[in-house]
Amino acid sequence: MAQVIGGLAMSHAPQLLMPPEMWPNLPSRTKGPFHPKAGLEAELTVEAMVAKSRRCHAAIAEMREKLKAWKPDAVLVMGDDQHENILDDNMPPFVLYTSAKVAATRHFTYLGESGKDQMDDYRVADGLSSDLLGGLMEAGFDVAWSRSTRDEQGLGHAFGRALKFVMPDKQSAILPLMVNTYFPPAPSAKRCLQLGHAIRAVVDALPSEQTVAVLASGGLSHTKIDERLDGEFLSALEGNDLNYMAGMKAEVLIEGTSEIRNWIIAAGIMNRGGRVIDYVPCYRNADGVGCAMGFAIWE
Repeated sequence: MAQVIGGLAMSHAPQLLMPPEMWPNLPSRTKGPFHPKAGLEAELTVEAMVAKSRRCHAAIAEMREKLKAWKPDAVLVMGDDQHENILDDNMPPFVLYTSAKVAATRHFTYLGESGKDQMDDYRVADGLSSDLLGGLMEAGFDVAWSRSTRDEQGLGHAFGRALKFVMPDKQSAILPLMVNTYFPPAPSAKRCLQLGHAIRAVVDALPSEQTVAVLASGGLSHTKIDERLDGEFLSALEGNDLNYMAGMKAEVLIEGTSEIRNWIIAAGIMNRGGRVIDYVPCYRNADGVGCAMGFAIWE
């Protein structure tokens, strides 16, 4: 039988792709009211931001080594799509990519770069993807599918960034699952969890001997950082508190924070407590704007 051998989850915000002393140059991308925490100024020094950046990249390095050691045949990647390939004329909640190859872009353009210069090509485990799609349909879970990307840069930044960080050698094929986390009505947290359970049941029943690792890309709270929300969610992840995850409200999972849905799918697939490698709230201005970086593993 096919086997899920481990899972990873990580943030993919632009702060990971730039020198930390430049973080304050990023736009807020959100409106007030702002309620920054007391003492925030201590976290906005260059020294504090450099230290936080180092923690983030140390966590990524641990994840990269773990994936390399697992040597999976395929990596199932859950990433949000922000009007890159899922557009307003047809916006399903979940889209599984099924062709044999695909490009993905990091699309970091805040310093004048071109997204076209940040593309990588990946092998897709298309046979496994088709088997997964058929199994989900048989189970009554009608995930949409695609054999091509609309965006000339391929899969969006949620895929390109996470894969570049944890699988730079492209040693495994991928299974890309695009998730509409951003644009209401987005799938509920409960439905994301159900999808995770369904994926695991299908993979476990496949007759092949292929091994699959899971990679959730995105989150945690941003651009307004909410450390309380993040702490509650990460505690639920470590304790495998699926009831908490399923009960997360749509009004909480908005903007960048909506990407937590990808982590919930991963938690449903793994169905056991994970380990938080690190949690780093990376503030970039005095309003409390930034990205709370999370890194977790299911071994």
